[in-house]
Amino acid sequence: MYNLESKIMGYKALYRTYRPSLFSEVAGQEAIVKTLQNALTSNKLSHAYLFSGPRGTGKTTMAKLFAKALNCEEGIGQQCNHCENCTLLNQNAHPDIIEIDAASNNGVDEVRELIDKVKYSPIKGRYKVYIIDEVHMMTPSAFNALLKTLEEPPSHVIFILATTEPHKIIPTILSRCQRYDFGKVSLKDMRERIEGVLKEENVSIEPDALSLILQLSDGGMRDALSMLDQAIAFNQNTITSADLFNLFGIVSVDEKLTLLEAIGQGNVTRFVQQIDRLIQLGVDEKRFLNDIVDLLKDVLILFKTKNPDLLYRLNESTVNRLLDALTLDHVERLLKTIFYLLSDFKANGQWLRLFEVETLSSMSASQTPVMKASPNIMQPLPVKTPIQNSVSQSISAQLTDTGDAIYIDDLNIIKIMVEGNKEAKQELLREWHQLETYAMDPALSPFALLLQDGKPYVLSEHVLILEYDNPLMATKCNILANQSAIQDLLANIYPEPILIYGVNRQESLKLNKLFLDLRQLGKLPVKNHVPPTVKNWKFSS
Repeated sequence: MYNLESKIMGYKALYRTYRPSLFSEVAGQEAIVKTLQNALTSNKLSHAYLFSGPRGTGKTTMAKLFAKALNCEEGIGQQCNHCENCTLLNQNAHPDIIEIDAASNNGVDEVRELIDKVKYSPIKGRYKVYIIDEVHMMTPSAFNALLKTLEEPPSHVIFILATTEPHKIIPTILSRCQRYDFGKVSLKDMRERIEGVLKEENVSIEPDALSLILQLSDGGMRDALSMLDQAIAFNQNTITSADLFNLFGIVSVDEKLTLLEAIGQGNVTRFVQQIDRLIQLGVDEKRFLNDIVDLLKDVLILFKTKNPDLLYRLNESTVNRLLDALTLDHVERLLKTIFYLLSDFKANGQWLRLFEVETLSSMSASQTPVMKASPNIMQPLPVKTPIQNSVSQSISAQLTDTGDAIYIDDLNIIKIMVEGNKEAKQELLREWHQLETYAMDPALSPFALLLQDGKPYVLSEHVLILEYDNPLMATKCNILANQSAIQDLLANIYPEPILIYGVNRQESLKLNKLFLDLRQLGKLPVKNHVPPTVKNWKFSS
């Protein structure tokens, strides 16, 4: 049924071991499978396809299966898994199936190299198939370089682009592709696949634990198999819900109910203790708050309909337990708080702390009978009053991820590195924790967190360079519209006016090497205290 080479060649991750080798083995995506099979049968093939959808839903797998069906020696549309072409593809060794990770090969030079090789005929198969994963990570110049080839490739070439974020792909690329949108895999299909894997691996699992894996994977088959892999490694006999709680920092339903009861009863001590415990456990904070929303949703369903068959996560007795503790006023305020936090603090990893502060400010030991509460639940959250200090009053801008950006080329960054002040940087690092205070103010939080995500890399008289693990955060730091706010905020811990520039980890490694090479050659620039040249920025004299 599945490719089980791991049985004889050493251990391989479950999602790789049980990767479908036939269209019929794909979990879900029936409409896409049928459409592609019909296209193969009728030989109505496009020169470019776009597979988009959430992670772990089968985009890359489907691309490989399509490539196999194009090149199987038994004919187009077949997947015999015995011929040389099928065997080589199953081993990821087929010379005509080229997989490219656009996250690390996203520049115009890489695309031009690809274009140069496209013209060559296939070595073994009928078609050369280029599978470009995470294609949304390509730069605009790389997209433009690909346009002409994507529109009119040689007859022996097919492109398959895969992405989780199709909205980031330029329209001219989208218009040249046949698009297939992959949906989340249904619970039924996922359950059947996981049960099949468990049977093959001779592992048992408690029903509640299986349901928990399905819930946590959120429609992603790869995520489900990865979690199952960890659970099997943790307990090779019978996987239990307790195993999953320990492995993934998950909070039991009973603990969530205890937290909600503490809020309803105005028990501040127990509420704070519960929040502290959750943070110490390292729970997935965003997932936890979404789970609370699900529980409150069940409270509303039972109160409004009196029909327990409509409940989503809880049973009737559990919901009644919550109704004894919570009023509809509690439910209303909690939902407003959570929705507000999740929508306005997208780059924030401190959801539980913010939830704690928001909830503490409104907690009261008084109880209002639930049947007398207002049924008007979903009113917009009132505008919060920011921390009353000069900083929050001076920053009225919204953090943006679009618009003109500042840019410093490598040689000017080398000048900044030469003029870097290590003592001043160390002093700044000692004060960096102060940003946590500003992260608690709704007006300042997006900018404070943007700074916190970066690590001071070089500090000169004119520029602070921050190093980011996430390239997108470095890009956001460099957007011109964000500079005024982050400079004003930084001025509270570093009094000198200064430009803030972000680089990602890959760029900083390249800059380190360039700096060392120039130093070894004796070609480093001389310190002159002159501001560097920065695109879209002019230093005040």
